[in-house]
Amino acid sequence: MSARDLLDSLARSESVRYLDGFVCLRGREHLVERSRDRVVADKRLNPRMRAVAHDFARDLARVCPFVQTVALTGSMASGGYQEGDDIDFDLFVQRGTKYTTYLIATLVGLKYAWRHRHLELNAHHRTPLLPKIICINVVWPEDQTQPFVRNDEGLAFELLHCQPLVGSESFGRVLRDNPWLHAFFPQIYRRVWADVVPRESGVLSRFLAALARRPTVLMRIEGASRRLAWVLYQLVQNHRSKDPEARERMAFLRLVKYPYEVFQD
Repeated sequence: MSARDLLDSLARSESVRYLDGFVCLRGREHLVERSRDRVVADKRLNPRMRAVAHDFARDLARVCPFVQTVALTGSMASGGYQEGDDIDFDLFVQRGTKYTTYLIATLVGLKYAWRHRHLELNAHHRTPLLPKIICINVVWPEDQTQPFVRNDEGLAFELLHCQPLVGSESFGRVLRDNPWLHAFFPQIYRRVWADVVPRESGVLSRFLAALARRPTVLMRIEGASRRLAWVLYQLVQNHRSKDPEARERMAFLRLVKYPYEVFQD
């Protein structure tokens, strides 16, 4: 379908409208202005904050050997980043390392929370002490992606917006393991990704990789990581629960991420 054919189809549609480069449901035209404001803000803020995203991806890949893909997602990936937003990531990791990776990513994220501690974030991005600049949206172990148990438009849309910064080849394998995505977004298979950030191996990464060669040791590390990550997770959730808007946002995210939200296993 050509661009002209698409515009003609939208013009004839009884359910959607095309306004100033945006498509919206009929009756929701008021949302176009908000989207336009986001695009303007994104053009101004995205380059600077994308550099932060690249630095985080580089740091995480350097210290954690279990990360197969670090993918940028959320408003920064979709082109709607604005002041008050955090930077969202989806992580694809080695089997049996979900909570170890989540904990390491959270701790690495504290470096950026401290570095950008003067930024003002909106209510559902604040934490008790520091702004949550880095948000680990989902951590997918490889056994959950071969294939996904969900095969709906919501998950397809999330994967469409993923931009792998590290591990583009691994991300490509995830897409190939889930051919059902073609029914929703066939263009996802026409994209060609290359790593934006080089993968380097640090001392901690090599140490963890050596421990991981012993399955019993890795299992114990994963169990301890889950318990510690749970404490940090609850600290943030309890702080946000005091704000009605943040509480509503948390409930929504748990619903749309199910069964992949952290601690839903």
